Amino acid sequence: MGETLEALHRLQSIELQLAEIRRDREAKARRVEYHKRQIRKAEEKLAIGQAAIRERQVRADALQLEAASFEESIDKHRQALNTAKTNKEYAAILTAMNTEKADCAKLETQVLQELDSIQGLRDEAAKIEASVVKLSEEAVQFEAALRKHDGKWKKQRDALQADRDVCADKVPPAALATFNRVAEHHDGEALVPVAKLHPKREDFICSGCNMKLTLEVINSLHTRDEIQVCTVCGRILHLETPPTVQRTRT
Repeated sequence: MGETLEALHRLQSIELQLAEIRRDREAKARRVEYHKRQIRKAEEKLAIGQAAIRERQVRADALQLEAASFEESIDKHRQALNTAKTNKEYAAILTAMNTEKADCAKLETQVLQELDSIQGLRDEAAKIEASVVKLSEEAVQFEAALRKHDGKWKKQRDALQADRDVCADKVPPAALATFNRVAEHHDGEALVPVAKLHPKREDFICSGCNMKLTLEVINSLHTRDEIQVCTVCGRILHLETPPTVQRTRT
């Protein structure tokens, strides 16, 4: 193995450690962001519910006022019945009073329906508020875990990054650019070994994607200190001594 691939091997060893730390941090950060999104959604839903409660309460209050005015009118009709001078006048007052009683009864039914709806909305709002409290507590815990992770790994991450910079200086610029691009795409796994399909045949594959490699690529890896990439997955290839034999499942 040439100096370039050896330097890239050292670089990948560091890159994989950094990638593991990064994956762990990103997983914790995703949990924090997930809970924050859920809190925002719950708060939006709560605001909509509270607006609906206010709207229905206004409607219920208006219906109650209207029903109260009917009650006042009915009381006046009762009093008028006592002072009616003719049967015709008495019958007219009684008819008007009964009509208003029926209308008042309808209003009271509507008031009860509105109050039931308001109570249902309040119950739902209470559940949402409880979920917000729970999500907020969990978000605080996940944020604490994220801060703990950063505190725990910052020194090692900084040391690894410093080592990575030193190793990167020993890699030719073109090879380093390829390595960085592939490592970013494959979460740190820029280099993969060549695998042999059969110990007695010259059939080789990329162990990253299992696609077949040409003998020209293999010969180049044997004879030149230049990077060769898999034409399918883009990973940088290297030879093991001897190459690993790829076992097929039966």
